[in-house]
Amino acid sequence: MPSPSLFCLASSIIEIMKASEMARILGRRGGRARAARLSVSDRRRIASLGGRARRRSLQAARRIDDNFRYAAVLGDLRGQPTSVRRLTVFAGPLPGIYPGES
Repeated sequence: MPSPSLFCLASSIIEIMKASEMARILGRRGGRARAARLSVSDRRRIASLGGRARRRSLQAARRIDDNFRYAAVLGDLRGQPTSVRRLTVFAGPLPGIYPGES
């Protein structure tokens, strides 16, 4: 294997790589290097944070879906459509989505 300081300028030997392939390869190497650097407890903590964030996101999506279905059923029972106010901009956490918060 040639040393990293040697370069080959012959276009017949150089393989063409797409940017996405390079990013994927470099990302893999970076992830492995980071995993090797972290302790087992740190890797477990990071994985746990990711799992919790995913679970909360899925729970929020389910609650929003349930609310829309509830509004549709109420509209059917009343015989008139229920108006749903859609926000284009919202700052802060959504009210009533996160358990234990008022």
